[in-house]
Amino acid sequence: MPKESYNDLIFQLGDLARDRLPGKPNCPRSMDRVYRAEEAVVARRDELAALEQEMNDEDAAYSDYLAELEAERARQGAIVKKWKKAVDAIDGKVKDLRKTLASRKADLRYAEDGLGKLEQKISDMELTGESPAKLEVARTNLKKNRLQQMRLGRELEDLEARLATALTPEPGQPGAAGILAHKRMLEMEDEAEERKLDHEHRMAELDQAIAAKEQQVQAAEDYLDQALFLLGEDVYAQRINDAQLAPFYPRLDRAQ
Repeated sequence: MPKESYNDLIFQLGDLARDRLPGKPNCPRSMDRVYRAEEAVVARRDELAALEQEMNDEDAAYSDYLAELEAERARQGAIVKKWKKAVDAIDGKVKDLRKTLASRKADLRYAEDGLGKLEQKISDMELTGESPAKLEVARTNLKKNRLQQMRLGRELEDLEARLATALTPEPGQPGAAGILAHKRMLEMEDEAEERKLDHEHRMAELDQAIAAKEQQVQAAEDYLDQALFLLGEDVYAQRINDAQLAPFYPRLDRAQ
């Protein structure tokens, strides 16, 4: 018969002692470590479950949004189709404006991303004690980037106002209902793109948070295993009198 593993037996002893000894006068003080480790495991698992639920909720909310978007797109599309000639005439006039607007929106997103990275870089430089000269250059670049972002923002507002005016029919204008429906469909396209980016960004954040939390759960579980092992060693060292624990002692004597 192969020799039993001392470590396995000690762990089994500690695991059984966790159930047998709480509240008893002969309970080792190392049981407190087990309690704390169990609380940490429960807390980390609850936090992980909350993050996973948040991811599920975000995914469900986005699916609901897409369903609502399709329903409204169908309603507005039917109106646009009815007044196709009037819509085509307007669309031809705003086509270039919309392209410019889309390009400026992309420029603004890029500028915002670059600004955030530069702010983080300056913060890191301050923490690492970078030279004042390099810090001054970085701060000057930050001011320039902020001004550029502000200019882009103002240009974007102007383009959006011009597009909104172009897509707003005059009172009594033929095909006004179709033009307004077309305007709404263009707004939905922009909203859908923004919502998609926000959704993807949030899902990526949650995915990273879940991965980090899973590591914390694993670390907490490992610590609990260690606490049970140490409890087992204490029980064995004291040879605590218990009908279910006692059979382990001679087996551990042989396993050493």
